[in-house]
Amino acid sequence: MKRPSLRWATALIATALASHAWADAGYPEQLHIGYQKGNSLVLLKSRGTLEKALAAHHVQVSWHEFAFGPPLVEGINAGSIDLGFVGATPPVFAQAGAAPSVAYVGYSEPYADNYAIVVPAHASARTFKDLKGKRIAVAKGSAGEYLLLSALDQAGLGLADIQESYLGYSEGRAAFERGDVDAWVVPDPRLADTEISSHARAVIRARDLPAQYSFYIAPKPFAQQYPKVLATVLEQLDATEQYAKAHPQEVAKLLSDDTRVPLPVWEKALARQPWGVHYPLSEQVLKQQQQVADTFYRYHLLPQPVKVAEAAVEVKP
Repeated sequence: MKRPSLRWATALIATALASHAWADAGYPEQLHIGYQKGNSLVLLKSRGTLEKALAAHHVQVSWHEFAFGPPLVEGINAGSIDLGFVGATPPVFAQAGAAPSVAYVGYSEPYADNYAIVVPAHASARTFKDLKGKRIAVAKGSAGEYLLLSALDQAGLGLADIQESYLGYSEGRAAFERGDVDAWVVPDPRLADTEISSHARAVIRARDLPAQYSFYIAPKPFAQQYPKVLATVLEQLDATEQYAKAHPQEVAKLLSDDTRVPLPVWEKALARQPWGVHYPLSEQVLKQQQQVADTFYRYHLLPQPVKVAEAAVEVKP
């Protein structure tokens, strides 16, 4: 049997290399994104613009759905997920616990009218102070719990002045509708849903309290090694949010189909959604997030104090 010619062997190697395009320098071959239903990552996934933006750098994108935040944070800490989106509290608890690899890389606009403490339509309470001595449902360790603690601080009250009931969102809604609790701390779209279905009334909203942001997080080693790919994702996310702002009906329909939440609920929620994705973290954002950490520690809900700035990675294109 004749040995293959040098020309033939060279062509064979070239074909093999072409079938496996290596990622450009400074880019990973794979980008694993963790997401939950109902947020901007879902919109980005549906549009396909990220895949197009990264194709030039030979980066493959994979999407991994999570039912809620803690497993997503665990995936980030373990390095199996490269980017995710969470509220203000999960990174704080991660930094104070056993998840030192979780890093902040970007942030959204702060909550405004889309997070509130609500009471039934017939309730006599008109302000948050009127809830003194009342039972309030809140998800433990959530952005809502920080909202509640901030409301207590602003009113000059403490945890001893209310009856805090730790309930998940589904259990919280059921307890609220049965009258087992007097108030409920809830974000959109659940907030919009209960306002429409039961005419619940807000006694205080997030815009009336210290700013609270949500964050894009990544494993710190990944963020330090691949800032360019994260910058691309965040830029595409901001473009997606600006698109959503300009096309609310289209986006409401997509999210309604994705979550099975009624279309009017998403229409109400999106009408008051603060749009915008930013990076790197500004001094003001770091300061506000440090206030979140300090508040949870002051209320003995964190095992140790943390310095938020130590978990921030400055992502640049």
